[in-house]
Amino acid sequence: MQLLIISFFLFSLLTGCVTTKEALTETRLDPEKNAQAFMQSKEYSAAALEFLTLSAKDNKNETLYRLKAAEAYVKAGDYIAAQKTLNDINVGDNGSFQSIRLKILSARLKLELGQPNIALVLLNEVSEQDLPQSLKVVFHEIRAEAYLAHGEYIKAASERLFLSIYLNTPTEIDQNNWSLWDVLEAIPISDIDDLRIIAPEELISWFELASLYQTYRYQPNKLNNVINGWTQRYPGHSAYPSIIEKLIEKSIQFVKRPSKIGLLLPLSGKFKKSSTAIRDGFLAAWYMNNQEKSNIKIYDTNSLNILEVYQQALSDNIDYVVGPLEKEAVNQLASLDELPIRILALNRQKNNEEKNNDKLVQFGLSPEDEATQVAEIAMSDGHKLALVMSPSNSWGDRIAKAFMSRWIELGGEILEHAIFQSNSQDFSSPVKELLNIDSSEKRGRDLRNKLNIKIHNVERRREDADFIFTAAVSGDAHQLFPQFRFHRADDLPVYSTSHIFTGIFDEARDIDLNDIMFIDMPWILDTSRQLSIIQDALNRNWSQQSSQYRRLYAFGIDAYHLIPEINRLRTEKDAFLVGETGDLSITPNNIIKRKLRRAQFFEGKPVLMN
Repeated sequence: MQLLIISFFLFSLLTGCVTTKEALTETRLDPEKNAQAFMQSKEYSAAALEFLTLSAKDNKNETLYRLKAAEAYVKAGDYIAAQKTLNDINVGDNGSFQSIRLKILSARLKLELGQPNIALVLLNEVSEQDLPQSLKVVFHEIRAEAYLAHGEYIKAASERLFLSIYLNTPTEIDQNNWSLWDVLEAIPISDIDDLRIIAPEELISWFELASLYQTYRYQPNKLNNVINGWTQRYPGHSAYPSIIEKLIEKSIQFVKRPSKIGLLLPLSGKFKKSSTAIRDGFLAAWYMNNQEKSNIKIYDTNSLNILEVYQQALSDNIDYVVGPLEKEAVNQLASLDELPIRILALNRQKNNEEKNNDKLVQFGLSPEDEATQVAEIAMSDGHKLALVMSPSNSWGDRIAKAFMSRWIELGGEILEHAIFQSNSQDFSSPVKELLNIDSSEKRGRDLRNKLNIKIHNVERRREDADFIFTAAVSGDAHQLFPQFRFHRADDLPVYSTSHIFTGIFDEARDIDLNDIMFIDMPWILDTSRQLSIIQDALNRNWSQQSSQYRRLYAFGIDAYHLIPEINRLRTEKDAFLVGETGDLSITPNNIIKRKLRRAQFFEGKPVLMN
């Protein structure tokens, strides 16, 4: 009897195992279930492959599965594979569900590639009347994000408001309200009131709240009072209570400044003049701050004594450090096992993408960041084929590498990279090389030698390029750019970084830079900044407007203004500070990134572009 019972038990167990095994095998062999499982677990690349497998097997639903595969690739960040998949899709009827879905997905891809203008063009091809109910939410979300990325704040906010009618759950509605608020926070402070005047009626309350918050966010008690008045004017507003309560809470946190700041700069030696400008900008911002002021103690430091000075600052009960300036000094502080107090370093570690101490934030005027931003602007302008020119030194190599890396990452192509000697007497030869004119001349010489007769040869430049990116300091730029015009390349747009402009306005000298597009900090380009109280004070006391260190004054000002903002930049999604050196944000690695303004030279003067 015992043997029979054991035999029956084993038989049941084996039967169960076979059934389970068959079920697992069936699941593994079902690509659709696999794809959905991969999507739920956020293994998007694997999901895309499963959807592509389905598209190859199911002719009836081939388009549907290819669209799902492309969407999975976009979520995975594999934009090249996503674009290739979209290119292989044939949706037929232009007004069909699949056609509309293809346009929306293509718009999402263009937005991810930094081309919001193209995304908006694609979305504008879809009429609200033809838009299926199931696609309305994603359509208006993408359009809101594209408008925001394109700097069209009112349209972005209106899209968010319009989107709310399609949302069902309180969580979805609350998240959308926060996204609307993010749009308002992205607007430069100086533009809030101007935009409020032209905003549609349904947005006036939101703009009014944003204006109140921007005005009083460093005065919690005052902010609380004015917001109480606002809620009485707009009872039942969707910003109440979650957004309102959060704004007051953040305001309280903003005013918590350090009591004693140590400013560590190399005020003697080769960096003396640079450090002096940074110090003066920092102190000017401190002086004009109307809130409760921190005590400032200044230390003269360099890469040789940084650890000693840092320990002295700790002994002096400093509770926040700004500096040092030298990269090697930053490396030394970053190598310490423990940092008792927060440090806002004014440069970056050599390997600045490594995860660093949470108390060390790195802020620098990085030329690589500028090159990367120029690549994104050129791509947003619709260019594809680039010519690159840079000086034959380490600085030029860094900028060219940063530009080319980002350009290729965005899907662009580098046709040629030419090198020139800085301060050279011959800028014609490298320009000819870049434009392939040297090849044209060689063909003419070869033909003359072969035929042994005089031939009039008209040099021809290459015709396959969209634009030129040039890394150059101001002195080289004045010699280099006229060569582009001389060699018949004046129809090619030229982009550059802030280094082509000294920061000192001189129309007669800079006439050679006409039509060149570049980026620079608001402190240099924005008229409202040039007329600000703080610039006026610096101009009167230190003649800042005619100094070659103008950008470093702004750097010092932003260093001071960043101190109470770093926690907000860390915690709020897509948060930034409208600074003098650019719009400032922070990466997960505690690197301060700058977004600069775009300008173009016109009659020898840089003109801020919208």
